[in-house]
Amino acid sequence: MVREMITVQVGQCGNQIGRLFWEQALAEHAAFNRTGTFDEPMSSFFRNVDTRYADPVEIPLGDGTTPISALKARAVLVDMEDGPVS
Repeated sequence: MVREMITVQVGQCGNQIGRLFWEQALAEHAAFNRTGTFDEPMSSFFRNVDTRYADPVEIPLGDGTTPISALKARAVLVDMEDGPVS
C-alpha cells in the first residue's frame, strides 16, 4: 500500500480542483478521526508540522497518538500567476 501521496496541480483549473480535493480529503479524514490524532492514514496525505518556527518543523508519525498541530498538504502547485497558489 502506498505510504505517501503527492499531488501535482498545474494551472488555474488544476489548482482549483486540487483545492477542492484537499478540502474533501481533510473532511473525510476528520469524519473518521474524531480524536484529532495524527495517524497513519492522515500521514499519507498531510504533514503534521510545528508552525512556531520560521521554517516549520515536521512532527514524526510516532505511535499514531500524536495530536494534530498544523497540517500541510503534500502538493506541488504550478501556475503562471501567484494568485491561485498563494
